[in-house]
This record gives sequence, C-alpha cells and structure tokens, in this order.
Amino acid sequence: MERYKQKENEETIPYLIRLSEIKLEEKPDDLDWSDIAKYCNFDCHYDSLRKAMQPKGYGGFEIYKYFKDKFDKLVIDNNSDDKVLNEYENKKRELEKEKIKFLDERTSYKKMLRDVSRWEEIYEIIDRTIKNGDLPLIEYQHKHIQHTNNDLMVSMNDIHFGADIENAWNKYNSDILKERLKEYLNQILIIKELHNSENCFVNANGDLINGAIHPSVLISNRENIIEQIMGVSELISQFLAELSKHFNNVVFTVVAGNHSRLGNKDESLKNERLDDLVPWYVKARLQNLNNIIITKNIDNTMSVVDIRNKKYVCVHGDYDSGKSAIQSLALMSGQNVYAVCCGHLHHNSMDYVNNIKIIMAGSFLGMDDYCISKRIIGIPQQLVCVCDENGIRCSYDICFN
Repeated sequence: MERYKQKENEETIPYLIRLSEIKLEEKPDDLDWSDIAKYCNFDCHYDSLRKAMQPKGYGGFEIYKYFKDKFDKLVIDNNSDDKVLNEYENKKRELEKEKIKFLDERTSYKKMLRDVSRWEEIYEIIDRTIKNGDLPLIEYQHKHIQHTNNDLMVSMNDIHFGADIENAWNKYNSDILKERLKEYLNQILIIKELHNSENCFVNANGDLINGAIHPSVLISNRENIIEQIMGVSELISQFLAELSKHFNNVVFTVVAGNHSRLGNKDESLKNERLDDLVPWYVKARLQNLNNIIITKNIDNTMSVVDIRNKKYVCVHGDYDSGKSAIQSLALMSGQNVYAVCCGHLHHNSMDYVNNIKIIMAGSFLGMDDYCISKRIIGIPQQLVCVCDENGIRCSYDICFN
C-alpha cells in the first residue's frame, strides 16, 4: 500500500517509527514485523523486533528510543570515517529536536485534558447541587409595575466572594457580604420608591470571586474556588429574585474580572474566567422567574446594555485604563456609546472622556492587604444611578459600615 512506502527525504528512523506505530495501533493484515525489519540496516530479526515492541506497550518516544539505540551502536561499531560520523551527528541532532517536539506536544495535550476535566467537574458539581434541591426554593412573586419615565442602574462590582479580611481598617468575609447585600437591597428599594423607577439593570462588572490568581490571595480565601462560585451565584440569584418583586423587569449583566482568571496573567487565556459560570448558574436557578433577563455579551470582557435608548458599555476595567482605551471600547462595541461602566479600582467616581461618560463603581470588599501595602484608602461602596431618556439623572453612593 502507498502509505507503507518511504516518503521522499524521509530519514530511516522516522520511517521505521511510522511503520511501527501503524503496526502497533492498527494491526493491519498487510504489514508484518518482517516487512519492517527488512528496512533496518542493522542486524534485526523480525521476531526480536516484535518482542521488543509489544510487551511494553510502546508509544512514540519509546519506539524512537529503541531504533536510536540500535543506530547509535551500529555507528560506533562500524564507523571511523570522520565524514560519516559528522553526518551521523547531524542526524542525531535532528532526532533530538523531534524528541523535544514530541514531548512538548504530549505536555500540551495533557494540560488541555486537565483544563477540560476541571471545567467539567465544576459544571457537574453546580448542576448536581441545583437539581438535588439542596438550595432554598425561590418563588415567582412578580407584580406589575406601572410604566414610568426612569429606570435604576445598580452596580454589583468587585464582590470578591471568598476573601477573609481582618485588619485595622476593615473586616470582610462571606457572612459580612450577606449583611451588606441586605443593606444594599433596602437602599435600592428606597431609591426606587423615591423616583418611581420601573426597571432595574444590575451590572456585575467583574471580580465576583476572590479567586486564586496569586499565592497571597489563595492564603486569604475563606472558601475554595468551587465554593466561591456557588456561594456568590446563590447570593446573586436571591438578590435578583427579591428585586424582581419590585420592578417590571430586572436585567442582569456579567463581565469577567481579573481575579477569576485561572492562574498567572501571562499564562491565562482571556476567555477562561470563572466569573463566566455565574450567569450560567443564575439562569438555571431563576429559570421560572419570567421578568429576570440575563444579557448576552459581546465577549466575556464586554457587554452593551440599552437603558432608555442610551448605550452603556460594561467592562471590568483591567484592560481599559486611559483615554485611548475608552475610545477603543466605543469603537469595538459598534454602538453610539453614552457611557462606560467599570470597576476594578474599588471606588465610586464619574468622569468624561471625549464626551463619553465614565461610571466607576466601588467594591463590597473595602481595604485589603494590597490596599494597605499601597497606602490606598477606600471604603466598601456601590453606585445606584437613576437613568432616563437623557442618560443619568442622578446617582447615589451607597456606603457600607
């Protein structure tokens, strides 16, 4: 058959490896070990070749090593000519390169399998928890709200669920977060009544979990990664369910933050962020609540929300510092952008860049060890904006004790 022929410029060892792999893996009737042995220019009986391969379950590298050892011995025993030896050394170097390429490919393949298995495990654990009924029942209690001229835009940035902080300026953990969310909910409903707002847009702009991006972050965590994902997703689900009782529609948007990446910045893929699991969980958890809408992002780092015909671009902020980045966001979104909503820097602020409004919301976390080491003073806070057809009518800083 054509596939058994030696290819043009194909060296002997790669050719023997190819034939051996076909024989071991496919066991074709028209290829025998004697066919392979006759191409060896060293003394090799086909039965010896068969016995050398099969009992050990040879893979590509082991086959390579078998033939290389035979050729090494042949050259040492039979060559004293410098020209021949030099040619041998050149071929030996080429074979070493092939060996390194093979080992690199095997390492990359194993890493890919580990990553796939990890994501599958996380999905299975969360899915099992939801289906087993281990969580409190969330009932649909929506009541119709009259049409009005404004909506609320509610930040839910930088929750850092899992962080366990206790220093001279701040104390924070998952129990304190629950209390802050209750307080936040009360403040939102007061603002809603004050302005008679119709709909609520909740923007969770990244760092919903504390993650494990650095050893120092991992040490300070109270919950492991899976507990962080499930814990913050459940709190957000209950928070949105409660809001749904007081607004015609609740629109939920999530973009990924840097704390949810898998490992170091230079070694992590942009599209592998654990924040991406939150909307999947929330959608499954709140599937019976008809007035909760989960938006579809442009990608996991950027989303566009339409509030009263004004376009708000939502990002975390780790990719978007500086005026040029803000301008690029407007172009990348393909929209006539009114405002960019972000987090990352853990404080509330508003500004303008080239007629684009910049709305930065704070964090639930407050001052951690990083803030103290950098002498950055801040308090846990979020931002609620009242939005109408002209944009943001007013805003409220919501600060937590």
